[in-house]
Amino acid sequence: MTRRAPARRFAKAAPPCGRVAVGADHGGFELKAKVIAWLADAGCEVADLGTHSPEPCDYPAVGFKVAQAVASGAFDRGVLLCKSGVGIAIAANKVPGIRAAVCQNLFDAERSRSHNDANVLVLGAERLPIALARRIVATWFATPFESGGRHERRVRQIAGLERKILKGA
Repeated sequence: MTRRAPARRFAKAAPPCGRVAVGADHGGFELKAKVIAWLADAGCEVADLGTHSPEPCDYPAVGFKVAQAVASGAFDRGVLLCKSGVGIAIAANKVPGIRAAVCQNLFDAERSRSHNDANVLVLGAERLPIALARRIVATWFATPFESGGRHERRVRQIAGLERKILKGA
């Protein structure tokens, strides 16, 4: 399902988010619906890659599906949700080219983008208040990567490690 709505206010300004793949396991199912609505209201093109019910499901499959969609270039960024955010982030980070960051506060959201060029935002839905979740999403999408210098060098080093591992496989 892909939704697109006219751009409206999203925190202080509409984020330049493009195409976004969103996925959650059953633990993040309710918050996922809100995230999709927030992003669509901000003018993002959003695809819901599952799960599509609150019935228990396995987070690795959903994390991999969203991560693969972002890594392939079909989507610009991704958002994943599970109860803690940790398990689904681990699964997503197995996909080469993915830098999935669990963000529990605004500092994490800003730094994961500005310093690490994270391309998948991960939220732990179980203990995250809705108002804070919205602010994290807005901050993460509005924060640009500080290209050049030490941060870009480090992100390139991470990509180099991935290539080295893939070469040995």
